[in-house]
Amino acid sequence: MAKRDYYEVLGVDKNATEKDIKIAYRKLAMKYHPDKNKESDAEEKFKEVNEAYEILSDSQKRQQYDEYGHDAFDPNRTAGFGDFGFGGFSDFFGDIFGGSKRSRSSNYPEDGNDYKMEYTISFIDSILGTEIKRKFEKYSTCSHCQGTGAESFNDISTCSTCNGSGTMTQVIRTPFGSIQNSKTCSTCKGKGKQVTKLCHLCQGKGLMKEAKELTVSIPAGIKDGQSIVLNGYGGPGKNGGMNGDLYIEINVREHKHYIRTGDDIHLTVPVSITDIIAENEIDIPTPYGIEKLKMNNSYKSGDILTIKNKGAKNPKNPNIKGNMKVHIQLNVPKLSKNEQKELIKILNSTNDEIKRKWLKDFE
Repeated sequence: MAKRDYYEVLGVDKNATEKDIKIAYRKLAMKYHPDKNKESDAEEKFKEVNEAYEILSDSQKRQQYDEYGHDAFDPNRTAGFGDFGFGGFSDFFGDIFGGSKRSRSSNYPEDGNDYKMEYTISFIDSILGTEIKRKFEKYSTCSHCQGTGAESFNDISTCSTCNGSGTMTQVIRTPFGSIQNSKTCSTCKGKGKQVTKLCHLCQGKGLMKEAKELTVSIPAGIKDGQSIVLNGYGGPGKNGGMNGDLYIEINVREHKHYIRTGDDIHLTVPVSITDIIAENEIDIPTPYGIEKLKMNNSYKSGDILTIKNKGAKNPKNPNIKGNMKVHIQLNVPKLSKNEQKELIKILNSTNDEIKRKWLKDFE
């Protein structure tokens, strides 16, 4: 089966920025993650999304893909590079130089890592919705040095080791001859600049971490294991890159009586035989309050009755709501000896037509 276009897989166009690609990947990875999505093709789609992101998030690989398509990474079609192929050839020289396939200037903007935390709520809060009120830590550019890490602009000088280039050139002898290789300057770490006096506020980090008081809404109908994303509350970006995001994974405690399946809520209700015979209305506790449900003398244990729109809201579409499924569990109330005698007398005089028909099947 032919591979789909990587841009099509991520749902972005060919002019998409690195940010666009990252956002699209995060959304699809969450959607198709095998731990969250139980559809039969979820794992294959998850792999396809990861493969597309691996290529398009790397500027060098993306350039090769834009020029040659999938053939750029097919070892059977990369003519001119012998048995190395594109990947193997770059890996070989990467090993010689101690470099990486994805080496890039240390001045290149780099997004921060995503963080994850867990938060536990009650079953009822998962149905009705609730809020998290607490402090969350967030990284921001230092207000004094504006991210330079220096006390003032006069405290930034050109690196004396690399003369501001950020790289050092060395000549390496290989079986293929002498090759000139550029390595990141070990003194300035590729920045080309040195700070002679550190910022008094951030101690040269260029970043500040502060705790911000937030109220985070947990939507009604959220399911166990789903996440809420706080954009920018993850790890700090570098060289102007975006902060990562914070994923708050919601854990829903089990309820003593309610069980959720899909958007429906199931509840087993003990019902007195008296209410069945008398066809009384009984109280049904739902997460939204008490609902009345009229009994019928034909009901029996195991019957399931439905109360419309008293289930959970659909997390993807709040206009859709599940139902309450009431499972009847018939019980006989405790009777005094006189009450037992009276009841037996009544039952003995009753013609059990259902039992008679059932026995007839064995004749």
